[in-house]
Amino acid sequence: MLEIQHQPLESLKAKAADPRGAALGALASANMGTAGFVEYRSAGTVLIHGPVARALPAARALGEEMRCLLVAEDDGDQPADLRQYLLARGRPRLNGYLGAYEAWLDTDEGPRSLAELVGGGLKAFDLVLDLADAPLMTMQKPPLGYFAVGGDEASLAEALAQLPAMVGEFQKPRFFAYDENICAHGARGMTGCTRCMDACATDAIRSLGEKVEVDPYLCQGCGSCAAACPSGAMGYAFPHARDLLGGLRRALRAYGDAGGQAPALLFHDDEWGSEVLEAFAERLPERLIPVPVEDVGSIGPDIWLSALAMGVSDVVVLLPDAVEGVLAETARTQKALFDPVLEALQLDSDRVRLVSGQAALAAWLDASPLHDDHGRRAGNFSIAGGKRERLQIAFSELYRPNRDAATTELPAGAPFGQIQVDRDACTLCMACAAVCPVEAVTSGGGEPKLLFDESRCVQCGLCEQACPEDAITLEARLHLPAFAMPQTRVLNEEAPFHCVSCGKAFATEKMIGRVAEQLAGHWMFQDERARRRLEMCEDCRVKDLFDEEGNSLGQ
Repeated sequence: MLEIQHQPLESLKAKAADPRGAALGALASANMGTAGFVEYRSAGTVLIHGPVARALPAARALGEEMRCLLVAEDDGDQPADLRQYLLARGRPRLNGYLGAYEAWLDTDEGPRSLAELVGGGLKAFDLVLDLADAPLMTMQKPPLGYFAVGGDEASLAEALAQLPAMVGEFQKPRFFAYDENICAHGARGMTGCTRCMDACATDAIRSLGEKVEVDPYLCQGCGSCAAACPSGAMGYAFPHARDLLGGLRRALRAYGDAGGQAPALLFHDDEWGSEVLEAFAERLPERLIPVPVEDVGSIGPDIWLSALAMGVSDVVVLLPDAVEGVLAETARTQKALFDPVLEALQLDSDRVRLVSGQAALAAWLDASPLHDDHGRRAGNFSIAGGKRERLQIAFSELYRPNRDAATTELPAGAPFGQIQVDRDACTLCMACAAVCPVEAVTSGGGEPKLLFDESRCVQCGLCEQACPEDAITLEARLHLPAFAMPQTRVLNEEAPFHCVSCGKAFATEKMIGRVAEQLAGHWMFQDERARRRLEMCEDCRVKDLFDEEGNSLGQ
């Protein structure tokens, strides 16, 4: 297990005797783990794509250190040394990652692998330098080893300096952990939740129908998939949430033991954020504790609310200036969905705040931004379990039962709510229970009942799609008593229908009546014995059918 040692800001480390220094010291010593590692191997073969006027000078600059192969997108000039680099002309299709880039050209004879054209057993390219105005790869955060610089001279110079260093064996954390058993992506040919795919800046997540798959070589740990996932099926693993919260709990205890009051947290990434906060160190409020993480996109609602439940007055997430658009949008979407949740907990929504970039940080600090203590005292609650368990515990810790309204309407897309069932239309076929990934909707076992646990519902919509009677509608809301005291309630129940042959309960009276009504005109059910067979359980129906056929043959 990797021990992550995110170091506190250098300018604050010397103040270990004050409350914030004590917190930072405890945070820096916390051991946090990852789900494993991903390995890359690069031998230094570079595919260079673009106009000849840009590509050839780049190949010359790298030629002595790297093996460069050029795909020209134009005819261009014909310098004498072009032939030693030129592999093909055209615009290839490209996919892959560091050490394993595959490229094809569409020809009259079908797609041709460019690696096979090189010969010598080459199966893939290690690195790609893309100098075309329209890049070959368009995801917001491209794979490691792919440099799309277009015609920008400064970016080209930076890429030429980095490429030689990307030869050898490399290792990065496996940033995610996926539990397919509680994934709400799909069921029985239906599509439910797509939030993780929508939030991914690297296009690392793809649908497998009922589940999703993450390419660990494309994933770069932005964490937005975990922040957006409603069930906790997609989790962040660098570190795991339980390790991060454990480190925060120890840091807050150290802060309190040193005399600190009303602590606030500022999450920032370990590179850009650390540099920016060093410049702002003297302006940071004394009770604001900077918390370095791999990527702030991984800091989602379960972390926000758990921190507030630990007694933190404010949670601030500092987004980098150059954050990818989809990552910033995911953070803003989660904030908008949870603003009414905070208000339902009788907390100002700006106790959780997103600060985007250095200029916004300066403006926020000028506004004397921190709130007073919110009055909740952190109990010794568990930080184990999954995302829904953490949210449920946070709600229980923060909930004030004496408030006037226990139920708050939430916007569509919120991961909490109930389902409404039209009892007149529902036949208790249990199609909804069969597709629910988190067991929010369940059957009554041997009884014709439809049960519901609101604390589990993620509003994925699979139950609504599966219902053949269109009897289900979703209602996004936060009903705090459902989380303070989780329990199942009956959505629908009917009198059981008993088999007319053996007496076993096998359906409801409404279901049998509806089936009989639908088959009344069918040629197979015109005689009394066939109609009576509809009122039998499966075993008796088969026995009766064979008995009838046997008697017919005997006659």
